[in-house]
Amino acid sequence: MIQAVERAQRLTSGLSEAEFISHEPVQWAIFSQIVILGEAAGRLDRMFQNAHPDVPWASITGMRHRLVQEYDSVDWVRVWKTLQNDLPPLLQQLKALMPD
Repeated sequence: MIQAVERAQRLTSGLSEAEFISHEPVQWAIFSQIVILGEAAGRLDRMFQNAHPDVPWASITGMRHRLVQEYDSVDWVRVWKTLQNDLPPLLQQLKALMPD
């Protein structure tokens, strides 16, 4: 999950929203990373998820489901906002879960 978030951040580093919206290869690369993130979150044991209720597990898997099911009408502005607003704090939460 950490790798998917970090990869998404690297792929969009230095891009503006307008550049992201107009760059289809980057959009689909980010699509794949969010799908991977959601898939990995969905595979986590429920007990683990319940032990860490501060992590938005349902939102992570929900975003994955929306992208996969609505692949033909992705809201790229929403994806951009997720990249900018949701992934940075999520990355910190995930890193905090890693053993030292």
